[in-house]
Amino acid sequence: MNQSRRLFSFDAETNGLWGQAFAIGALVYEDEVEVARFVGRCPIEGEIDSWVAENVIPQMTVIPVSQDSYEGLLADFAKFYLAEKADADLVVHMGVPVESKVLLDMHCLGLIGDWDGPYPLYDLSGFLAQVGEDPTSVDGYLVRHDLIVSSQYEGGTHNPLYDSEVAARVLMHLRSR
Repeated sequence: MNQSRRLFSFDAETNGLWGQAFAIGALVYEDEVEVARFVGRCPIEGEIDSWVAENVIPQMTVIPVSQDSYEGLLADFAKFYLAEKADADLVVHMGVPVESKVLLDMHCLGLIGDWDGPYPLYDLSGFLAQVGEDPTSVDGYLVRHDLIVSSQYEGGTHNPLYDSEVAARVLMHLRSR
């Protein structure tokens, strides 16, 4: 992994597993200290998925709508991404299809170029499986290893900033083992 200790963790919430993102959160760390953050939310286009309405929307009440469209959300995130990804290890948890779709859509819209991909992009699930942990649960890993996540994120899981911090903290802990 990158020896600079710079880490870019991001998460998106989508309207159904294969739907468009309506919220994106990202945190950038240098030597385990947060140095930059992004959070954005747009209105959900189309009918809201029932699982999302029940499980995700209630966790997002503290994140106001800040962009007027999906394209606007992606444009703002692309600017942050391009400004902050240099020399960083990018991490997501179970990034297919959600976070990978965000990256592909940014490319399809011309917001990032052919060579602006996340190099490298680590999916935390593989790291967890490698050490014998449940690859589907970063929250379980947090509990088992007494890791602390900031209490500033109301809603917890499905708040994309919370999910970004959890992924970053788990990877930092795995790196230190």
